[in-house]
Amino acid sequence: MLALFEKGRYTFGMEKRKQSIPNMIKNWGSLSVAQKRGVLTVLLFGLAVLLIVIALIIGISSCAAKKPAAVEAESVAPIPALLRAPNGDDSFYDPSYLESEDPNGESEWYESEDPNAEPDALTDDPEDVEPTGSDDPVSSESQYTSLKKKDKGESVTALQTRLMDLGYLEIEEPTDYFGSSTEYAVTLFQRQHGLKQDGIAGEQTQTLLYSKDAQHYMMLEGAEGRDVKMLQEQLVELGYLTENDVDRIYGEKTVEAVKAFQKRNGLTQDGKAGEKTLEKLYSDEAKVSKSMEAQIKAEEKAAKATPKTTPKPSSKTTAKASSKTSAKATAKPTPTPKKDTKIDKFIKAANSKIGCEYVLGDKGPKTFDCSGFVYYCLKQAGVSTTRLNAAGFSRVSRWKNISKIGDIQKGDILFFKSDTSSTVSHCGIYIGSGMMIDASSANGKVVKRSVSAYWKRNFVNARRPWA
Repeated sequence: MLALFEKGRYTFGMEKRKQSIPNMIKNWGSLSVAQKRGVLTVLLFGLAVLLIVIALIIGISSCAAKKPAAVEAESVAPIPALLRAPNGDDSFYDPSYLESEDPNGESEWYESEDPNAEPDALTDDPEDVEPTGSDDPVSSESQYTSLKKKDKGESVTALQTRLMDLGYLEIEEPTDYFGSSTEYAVTLFQRQHGLKQDGIAGEQTQTLLYSKDAQHYMMLEGAEGRDVKMLQEQLVELGYLTENDVDRIYGEKTVEAVKAFQKRNGLTQDGKAGEKTLEKLYSDEAKVSKSMEAQIKAEEKAAKATPKTTPKPSSKTTAKASSKTSAKATAKPTPTPKKDTKIDKFIKAANSKIGCEYVLGDKGPKTFDCSGFVYYCLKQAGVSTTRLNAAGFSRVSRWKNISKIGDIQKGDILFFKSDTSSTVSHCGIYIGSGMMIDASSANGKVVKRSVSAYWKRNFVNARRPWA
């Protein structure tokens, strides 16, 4: 800047003397106030010009730098997303070519080498069809691979474990196969959280499933499905609904019935079928409705009031009896055929249903889940009980409890957990000689098999309804 001002001369309050800016700065002490003010004004003006020039240079440089970047971005094609293939083999089981010995002792066919591989359970749900899409496509930045029916792998095992923890899936233990039961459980989770109900565990479904915002299974007003039907049937059995109210829809009547049940059993009256309500509903401690209780008391009172009459024998009857007695004395005695005990009827009913399909929530006569199978056989044996789930049956206090597997007997009901949970999730009927009959979600049907090391390891308790 000093060189710039060397070329020009400025006069500041002097008549005949011209000085350059550098000279005036050197002779600063001899300058007047007006001259000093003039020098400062020129310097400030020069500084402002310099700053403006610098700003322009920086702006031009920035524009020049951005333009090549934009051109480069336009010239490079975007890299397509790489989608991982589903884990394992997609092939589906054909029983005509695969036959093996069950590691758990059952000489039956299986759809995979894993005895716990989950097959396609049948369903009575008209909406249970092969889905064509997921709730969201997988992107290159996706944390989860989309999982659907027939997929296999460790990610399926993790999915099932999480669904079991939240109460959406009830199977013997987690497997690596994505079957109909898993698909249905995913649909229930999606229904609960307002997602598209396609049964496919896409990124959106899995992100929510594994997050802290994932809700435990419950039924709310507006829900539809066979789980609602099962709830309604239980409410009918306890006297809170009628048979005509069973419609698979969690509507106003069902909400009011649930509230009445909750009030009667000391629960929060919110009309929601949550964990505590369902646990009580399917337990032996569930109280029937007031109207049913009054009906039961009236029937008991009427039964006590009716006297038992023993007819007096007539002379003809006495004569016939004496002649029969004399005839019996001379004839050889005919052995009386042994009547089936309740245990015999119980096991006979179980054997008659081997091979029937497994369907979650069903209680016969052609399709069953594990607790529905036990309930059906108990009814055939003449045992009075309500329909409970496996955990509920394991807590029936009026039946003798067996805590050691070495003490089980023919006709006992066995209860098991899985390797990953302490909650009772499966039950079967012990028929003696180390064998049991149960409705197996892993095999998709009612099977007879040995009480293997797996079942012994996960034995919780047994109940004896005959004691």
